[in-house]
Amino acid sequence: MSIAGTIGGLAGRLVPSGGVLERTVKSGVWAGLTNVSAQSLQYVRLLVLAALLVPADFGLMGIALLTIAACKQLTELGVTDALIRHEDEDVGPYLDTAWVMNVVRGLVIFAFVFLAAPSIAAFFSEPRATDVLRVVAVVPLLFGLQNPAVVYFRKDLAFHREFGLQLSRSLVDATVAIAFALVYGTVWALVWGVVAGELAMLLVSYAIGDYRPKLRFDWARAREMYAFGKWITGLSILVFLTNQGDDIFVGWLLGAGALGLYQFAYHISNMPTTQVSKIVSSVAFPAYSKLQHDLPRLREAYFRVLKLVAVVAVPTTIGIVLTIEPFVLAFLGEKWLPAVPVLQLLSVWGLVRALGSTSGSLFKARNRPDFTTKIQFGRFLLMAVLIWPATDAYGVLGTAAVVVGTALVFSEPAVYFLVVRELGTSYRRLATTFAVPAIAGLGMGAAVFATGSWLSIAPAFEVAVMVAVGVVSYGVLLFALDRATGYGVVPIVKQMASALG
Repeated sequence: MSIAGTIGGLAGRLVPSGGVLERTVKSGVWAGLTNVSAQSLQYVRLLVLAALLVPADFGLMGIALLTIAACKQLTELGVTDALIRHEDEDVGPYLDTAWVMNVVRGLVIFAFVFLAAPSIAAFFSEPRATDVLRVVAVVPLLFGLQNPAVVYFRKDLAFHREFGLQLSRSLVDATVAIAFALVYGTVWALVWGVVAGELAMLLVSYAIGDYRPKLRFDWARAREMYAFGKWITGLSILVFLTNQGDDIFVGWLLGAGALGLYQFAYHISNMPTTQVSKIVSSVAFPAYSKLQHDLPRLREAYFRVLKLVAVVAVPTTIGIVLTIEPFVLAFLGEKWLPAVPVLQLLSVWGLVRALGSTSGSLFKARNRPDFTTKIQFGRFLLMAVLIWPATDAYGVLGTAAVVVGTALVFSEPAVYFLVVRELGTSYRRLATTFAVPAIAGLGMGAAVFATGSWLSIAPAFEVAVMVAVGVVSYGVLLFALDRATGYGVVPIVKQMASALG
């Protein structure tokens, strides 16, 4: 059989079908492929652009993206989540209304950002950001115009179609941004990359689907969607304030250069574990929704997902902390060395987000999105009190400490208290779920640290050896602990493999 035929046969076997478990596993594979492919491109893009541009360029683009993100979160209607959770498999009667709502939202954001660009730039004391803001303002409009039928990709766990949609944006973004950076070496490489990627995603959304929206609006259906989505709206605002309010504060207090350094550290440190959380939330929410009335099966599904996330995210975080300094020296240069301590600290935040993604999907599936909203509000209040004195005293490292600390001492304990109550489970079971990957990860960390202390070679080779030692040592320790304790990750993997057929 030819290579093309083999690939085609494999892809055919991975098309989501069968029961909830089989569809969830296959969708997880496609979600993983989507995120690995997209984020590999983004990693290459980020590393190449970091070598060609300066932190201030990333800061200018950061101002524009923060503004767009703020507008999107403040106007989040929760339409997509409402349609995914809807008990009817066919949500076709809602699509035109959903599309009109998204288009109007995109137009409002575009008009606001375009007109307010000079004032926003003045807030950050960066007049150069005005033109950047006005061009990037088109992004939410392009997003709003997307084919609303793409909601079926997630609702039906048809992530093989989502793969093409997401990959098109990442591929076009990376290609255009790198090309512009090589020729011009300015912030406009970042700008045109993002715009081109969003345009590509818009075109592909219509190319891979037959549905064509019409300019029709049903008030009753809009109210029904918003009845669920109102908590998503509140949550989106609070998630933005807690996840990106620190960026706004850094940009306002310390300037575009510090913002660029901070955001770069955030993206590099969070990208691997954040992708775990994206895969989990995109697949787990529709899967949990199908089990929302069967508590025992929902509970077991939650712990299977949590176990797999912990097994991947814990060693990834420890690996980032230990290898990031030689990595920066090898691939980015000394101009980015001030970001290393921030990178190490924020990698812990990436771990927290990855683990927390399992509970957010659970609460939405149980029709309790208000849980996450209320927790985020409490964390926001705590951050608001601490962020100014911490940043003023320690710069971006103080900001990162507040971000991580408020999650560890407030939001995560609250989340797991509600998980235990909602699922009728125990703290003991939660603790044992985290224990095995934590012990294996610490053993791996000791081996990687010893290797790094012993080696005296070029940074690029040092990183390669440390990563290899980490992968082998973690795999051996995890397998041994799994056998000794009956942790059960091997049976889960076998069950997933069986579901793949």
